Amino acid sequence: MAKLQNSGKKHTEHKQENRIETKVAAFYDTYDYIAFWKGRDYENKADVIAVSKLLRKIKSPHKRIIDIGVGSGRMVPLYESKWDACVFLDPSNVQLEIARRAVKEPEKATFMQGAAESIPLPDGACDTALCTRAFHYVDQPDRAIAEIARILVPGGYLILEIPNKVHFKARVAAWFSPKKRQEIFSRDPVSRLVKEVDIVFLNHHPEAIAVALQSKGFVIEKVLSASNFRHPLFKKIIPLGILLFAERLLQRPLAGTWFGPSIYFLARKMKK
Repeated sequence: MAKLQNSGKKHTEHKQENRIETKVAAFYDTYDYIAFWKGRDYENKADVIAVSKLLRKIKSPHKRIIDIGVGSGRMVPLYESKWDACVFLDPSNVQLEIARRAVKEPEKATFMQGAAESIPLPDGACDTALCTRAFHYVDQPDRAIAEIARILVPGGYLILEIPNKVHFKARVAAWFSPKKRQEIFSRDPVSRLVKEVDIVFLNHHPEAIAVALQSKGFVIEKVLSASNFRHPLFKKIIPLGILLFAERLLQRPLAGTWFGPSIYFLARKMKK
C-alpha cells in the first residue's frame, strides 16, 4: 500500500471548489457539532447501526481506512481498533482537533485538512473509505466519487451515506406542490441556501449516486435506508428501543424504495 504523503496534485483548476471548502471549514470552525446531536439519539444510533452492518461486510484487508468528513469523530469507535491505520479528513481544523478526543490509539492516526473532492493522498493509499454526513456539501458527486476511487486500492471498499432527496416524506409533500414534484422527478440535487452562513446544503437522488458510483468503477454490494422513523411524532410517542429495533430490522428492506432520509451504499472498487 502506498506511503502516506500529499499527492502533489495542483488544484488551481478547482478554485470554485476550494471556495466551497473554505466556506464549509469556516462554518464548522464555529459550529457545535456535538450539540447538534443532542436530542437526536435515534438518528445517531440509526447511523451507528447502518455503519456497523456495512463494516462487518468488509472482511479484509484492514490496513488503512479514511474517514472523509470525520467531524467530531462520531464513528471512530466503530472502526479504530479494527484497522492498522486511520486517516481522519475534514475541511475544518477545529473539528479535527475535536476528533482527536475520540481517538484511543493516536499512534496509528493521521489527521488531514481536506474534502472529498480533493483528498491529499497518493493513489491507492487506503483499502477502505467511510463518508457519512458529508455529501450535503458536495455539488459535484461524480468528481468526489472519482477522487475517492483514486485513493482506494483495487478491491477497496467505500461506505457512502447521502442525504436522500426522494425520501418518503418528501414524496408525500410533492403531491401538494408542483415545484416539489418537479424536484422529485429530476435526478439533480436539491439545494437549500443557509443565508446566515452562505452555505448551500444539498440532497441527492440515490439513483444518480448509484450511476456515479458505477461509472467510476464501483460495484454496489449493499444499500441501506437509515433514520426511517425520525418523524417528531414517532420519536415522541414510541420508545427509543422500539424505534431502533424497527430500524435494525427494516434498513435493508426499505432501501429498495429509497424510503429514509439517509441512504447508505457499500461499494467495492473493481479490480483491474
